[in-house]
Amino acid sequence: MTPSIAARIRWHAQLVGDLVRARSRYRRTGDWLVLFGVYGAHTLAGFLGMRTIRCRVPLPADTPPVTIRLGTADFHVVKELYLHEVYGFAVPALTALRPPVATVVDLGANIGLTVRLWSRLFSPRAIIAVEPDADNLALCARNAAPAATTQLTLVNCFVGDAPGVAGIDRGLGTWAYRMSRTEPAADQEAIPVRTLPDILVGAGFGSERIDLLKCDIEGAEAALFRGGPGWLSRVRAVLAEVHAPYTADEFAADVRASGGQWDAVIAGPAVLLVRR
Repeated sequence: MTPSIAARIRWHAQLVGDLVRARSRYRRTGDWLVLFGVYGAHTLAGFLGMRTIRCRVPLPADTPPVTIRLGTADFHVVKELYLHEVYGFAVPALTALRPPVATVVDLGANIGLTVRLWSRLFSPRAIIAVEPDADNLALCARNAAPAATTQLTLVNCFVGDAPGVAGIDRGLGTWAYRMSRTEPAADQEAIPVRTLPDILVGAGFGSERIDLLKCDIEGAEAALFRGGPGWLSRVRAVLAEVHAPYTADEFAADVRASGGQWDAVIAGPAVLLVRR
C-alpha cells in the first residue's frame, strides 16, 4: 500500500467519523442520512472526474439546503463551516456587539455559505459578497438566502491594495481560488482587481460603518492589510483566514496599526479582532 493511498484512506475515515458525529447536530434523521448519501455521491463524482453535477445538501440548522457541485471542494466547505464550525469561536464576541451587526462585507464569499451564516446569525441590513469566480458567485446568489430585510450585493472581482486586473489561479480547487502573481495573457481570463473603498462606493456604502469584515482571500490579505490601511477606521470587527507566510500575529499588528484599541482572538489560521 503506497503512502498516498494510506493517507487517502485515513482522510476518508476521519471524514466518515466527522459525519457520524454530526448525527447529534441534525434534528431529523432523514436529513443526516441525506448528508451521508451526498458524501458518497461526492466521492464517486470526484473519482470519475465529474465536477459539474449539482446536489442539495441539508444543513444542521433548520435552514433550506444549500447547493454544491459534487466532486469539488464544495462539500468540504459545508463540513468546515457547518460541521466543524471553524468560525464558531468568533460567534460569542460578534453576537455581543452593541449595536448589533447590521452591515457585513464578505471578501472571498465562495459559494455563499458564510453569507448564509451571517444572515442566520445577525439578519443584517446589508451584506456585500465579493468573489472573483463567476461560477462560485452564481452559487453564492443561490445559497445566500438572506432575510427579506437584508440588501445583498454581489461583486465579481478580486480585492486588492491597488486597482487593476489579474489572472485567477485555480490550482488548489474551488475553495482556494487565488489571485495570480502575473498579469493574464491576452487569451487568458482577466478578473478585475478593486480596492475595498471602491467596492464599498460601488455598492452604495459611501462612508458607512462596516460592522463585520470577513476576509478569506487565499494569501492576498497580506497586501490588503499591510500597514493598517485607513479604511479600517470604519470597521468594528475583522474575521480573517491568514495564509503563510503572513502570520496571525502580523495580521493583528497590521490591523492595530490603523489606530484604536482592538481585542484579538486567534484560533489556528483564523483571527478575530474586535474594536473596543
